[in-house]
Order: sequence, then C-alpha cells, then structure tokens
Amino acid sequence: MDWELLFAAVAVAGASVIRGYTGFGFAMVCALCLALVFPPATVTPVILCLDILGSLWLFLKAYHLVDWRGLSGIILGAAVTLPLGTMALVHVPVTPVRIFISLIILSAAIALLGQKTMRSNTGPWATAAVGMGAGFLSGLAALGGPPVILFYYSSDRPVDVSRASMIAFFLVVDILAISACVAGGLVSERVIQLSLWMAVPLILGIWLGNALFQKFRNEAAFRRQVIWLLIGLSVVSLGKSIIWG
Repeated sequence: MDWELLFAAVAVAGASVIRGYTGFGFAMVCALCLALVFPPATVTPVILCLDILGSLWLFLKAYHLVDWRGLSGIILGAAVTLPLGTMALVHVPVTPVRIFISLIILSAAIALLGQKTMRSNTGPWATAAVGMGAGFLSGLAALGGPPVILFYYSSDRPVDVSRASMIAFFLVVDILAISACVAGGLVSERVIQLSLWMAVPLILGIWLGNALFQKFRNEAAFRRQVIWLLIGLSVVSLGKSIIWG
C-alpha cells in the first residue's frame, strides 16, 4: 500500500472524529495533513467531496437546531466570493497557497484559544462579512470554517445550535464550492479515486465523533485539544512550506 494513501486515510479518520464531535475541524486538519503529500489543486476538491458526505450525515441528525436566520446572511455572502477563491486556486502557485492556508488556520486557532467571553456581532453586515471571508477560503482551499467558527463560538449561542449551524453551513458552501471546482476542471479522475478511498475512514470517524458528542458533550475541553492540534499542524505545515517549498 502506498504510504501516502495510508497517511491520508489516517488523517481523514482523525479529522472525521473531530468533525463529528465539535461540528468543525475536518477541512482544517485534512488540509494541513493532506497538503504534506498532495498538491492544493488535488487536496481542495477531495476535501470538499468528503466534507459533503460527512456534513450530510450530521445534518440529518441536527437540522432542527440550525440558526437559519443568522446562517442565511453568511451563506449569501459566501456565494458571492466563493468563485473568486476557486479562480485563485487555479492560478496561484502551490507554495504561497500552502503558506496562506497555514497562516489562516494558525491565526484562527490562536484567536479561538484566547476567546473566553467575547461576543460576536450578529447584524446583517457582520454575517455578510463572515460569509464573504468564508466563501473565498472555501473556494481557495476548502477552508471556509475559520471565520464561521469564530463567529459562532464567540457568541452566547448554545453549543448545540452553534454546532448544527456550522454543519449546515459546511454542507451548503461545500456543494457550491465543488460545483465551482467541476466548472473549473479541478475534479479529475485522481480526485474521485482519492475521495472513494477516504470514504470509509470518513464515515467511521464521523460516526465515532458524533457518538462521543452525544455521550459526553464536554465540548469546551475537547475544543481546546482540537485548537492545540491545529496550532501544531499549522506550524509544521508552515515550516515545511518555507523550508522545502
């Protein structure tokens, strides 16, 4: 078995457990891990395909908790800028994209780590701005999560509502993003093969993560562990990109 495929399968399984438990983190962990062995133009559509499958499974269990009023503004903003991110993915060189991804995730993780009592602005302009940032990052690297995560986890919404709303966001935006990738010719035979290969570890990880959430719901402690993991992976990926390209 190709060691790159084995590494990718383990990364997807671990990221899926995190996703199933917290409602976020899959694309961020996968992007950092898979970027170590595959080019961004391959990583992005693979992550989108997998995230759609995982989000659909989780959405069917949590749709009744979604904050549709706030989420609608975020989705509209994302729809505007998502094609711009996809265009940038096609034309931007590999190394700058990897560095950009690592810096974005590192910044978001540090911000989440220090966030305690901050409350986000939930007005229409704020939700649109969050959506526009998320849409661009979704198209560029399947990383629309950080702006939305910061938005929901810096508010006083219940954990169940924040988690369900992020699941719904990822499902809608990932569908838009993969459509843009198809239009841009980024969904190759290699992408389809990798997505099928990773489907089993994805499903198993999502199932385990969701079961852990339903049983323990100690989201605050688990989230801090995830954030520290993201910080570590960001530093590793950033160092690799700067030193080896």
